[in-house]
Amino acid sequence: MDVLNRRFARHYIATVAVAAAIIATTVINPHDQARATDDADDTTISSQEVRQALEGVDGGLVRDAVTQGTAVGTGALSFDVDIPAEPTDGVRLTAGDFSLKIGLPNAAESEDAVFTDDGAVAYPSEGDSANAVIPVRGGVQLLSVIENRDADERFAYPLTLPAGHTLVPAADGGARIVDATGAVKAAFEPAWAKDAAGRSIPTHYSISGNTLTQVVEHRAVADISYPVVADPLPVILIVVTAAAAIVVAALALGVATWIVVSWWNECRSRNMYPELSTRNGFTARCVR
Repeated sequence: MDVLNRRFARHYIATVAVAAAIIATTVINPHDQARATDDADDTTISSQEVRQALEGVDGGLVRDAVTQGTAVGTGALSFDVDIPAEPTDGVRLTAGDFSLKIGLPNAAESEDAVFTDDGAVAYPSEGDSANAVIPVRGGVQLLSVIENRDADERFAYPLTLPAGHTLVPAADGGARIVDATGAVKAAFEPAWAKDAAGRSIPTHYSISGNTLTQVVEHRAVADISYPVVADPLPVILIVVTAAAAIVVAALALGVATWIVVSWWNECRSRNMYPELSTRNGFTARCVR
């Protein structure tokens, strides 16, 4: 009986010691779990952080949003931007019979869209960068918010193009979508990237097939201030190929129709096509 009592006593003491150790770990180090939670939070870019990063960019580079889902024009000749709730669905733009779908970079790491009061759409992320989409006059602005030096330097935007269309580089550093005849149907302005202090970060496009990739060389910049905001597509410039469609484009941009029609005729007389731009105010030019 004494032997059994001693064994029971040893077992009881051991059990109490283990329990005490567990309790002590919880009581003496109550912040351990909090630290683990905080570490997890540190790797998440919230929609508020995305908005703050965009608001910190000066010079009007981040555009004002227009009402999402509003088609301009009537019938088939309209311009529409569809920004999805799920980031993996991609952004779709339609103008007349031209349709373009743009996939977002690192979409698998992004959370569902948060639609803000000012019309911008933020996609919170569990990674080191997050996406933002802003519907603008004449197209859509797609932005990457780069949180830290561990973030990737390549942000790929896969494009789903209509049959017979091709993605090609442009002489100004931008890119173009052309149809089978070589006519430009959409144009991507040259890329830019700014850190939180307003410094320009080296950036350029890389094209592979129908994928447009913005390369942001942020890791090579000394004393960089994060987050970095990078914009591969300030605005998509739909280039119309019919006089009737150009009237619709004029309505979309708030430009007098007779001005645009005259410009259309001028371009066609030179065997070129008109291109609308809303960057830094309305501009128009003829392109081949």
